[in-house]
Amino acid sequence: MIDGELQERQGELAALVKLNLKTGIDDTIYGEEYNRIASRMEELKSNRLSVTVAESVRRETLNRMQEIADTLRSKDTIGEFDEVLFGMLVEQIKVINLVQVEFVLQSGIEIVEIIS
Repeated sequence: MIDGELQERQGELAALVKLNLKTGIDDTIYGEEYNRIASRMEELKSNRLSVTVAESVRRETLNRMQEIADTLRSKDTIGEFDEVLFGMLVEQIKVINLVQVEFVLQSGIEIVEIIS
């Protein structure tokens, strides 16, 4: 979708340049139209970059979740604290107050626990 519109705008820009070369349209009109098309192209390129980055982050998160799921499936039962597993699951621990702690998981899920 973005690439298609970007190609359309590139075609418009090329046609505008050709028209200017053939007919010598008014510089003000040419400049305004050129800037309008060029601005839209920059906006589209920026949007494409944002989409690409978001897709990369999504794929990275899915891969990480798959690693965690595979690790959990490979364990029979956990009899004691497993530091490696904990590190795979938990990204950050936040102390909210004296009795509450928030665990931020690698997936972005936040879990608040009350310490008794």
